[in-house]
Amino acid sequence: MSYAMQRSSSSYLRRACWILKAWMQDPTQVATICPSSPYLTEAISERECIRSATTVVELGPGAGGTTLALLEQMKPDSRLIAIENNAALAEATREIADPRLIVEHGDAADLMQILEHHGYPCVDAVVSGIPFSALPDMAAKKIIRAVYHALCPGGQFLAYQFRDSVLDFALPAFGPPTTQSIPLNLPPLQLYSWKKVENKQRAPQSVCINT
Repeated sequence: MSYAMQRSSSSYLRRACWILKAWMQDPTQVATICPSSPYLTEAISERECIRSATTVVELGPGAGGTTLALLEQMKPDSRLIAIENNAALAEATREIADPRLIVEHGDAADLMQILEHHGYPCVDAVVSGIPFSALPDMAAKKIIRAVYHALCPGGQFLAYQFRDSVLDFALPAFGPPTTQSIPLNLPPLQLYSWKKVENKQRAPQSVCINT
């Protein structure tokens, strides 16, 4: 086994341990006990809207698998703000040694306050792994509202989900998404993509796509 493969395997097992630890502490806050697969993290990160972004927000980074993939694709002078409400998983993400990364242990609904604290009026992309199907309606609506207001005009919202509950909350704000199936993940997921279009005739065109 090559060094790169050993490192990747070790990283995956370490993230799995962090996720299991968080699940044992509070199963209601952890969507899955399996880290994101490379197929999922590549589908999210290998997009022009991530590569060209100045500032990206990640909601629910878990143990940091998607975080690492985003950082690999983002510009050297960019910034990634990861917001995780589980203390153990926030600690895991903080282990990533990258000066571009800010990890906040907090609520995604407080996104605007967190951005204001760090001096960012808006961001280019928001990536969310939060399971909207497990949230109370009011909490889900607050998070979508915060995401919409946090995005700069033309900004991108990406949400990877096991169920399609996110559509109930995102459609009124963003309109129809584009979707991509990620079958090689446990569990299999759908990746929903929206572009913030500030007019009454919203459309899914020009959503960021894999390149």
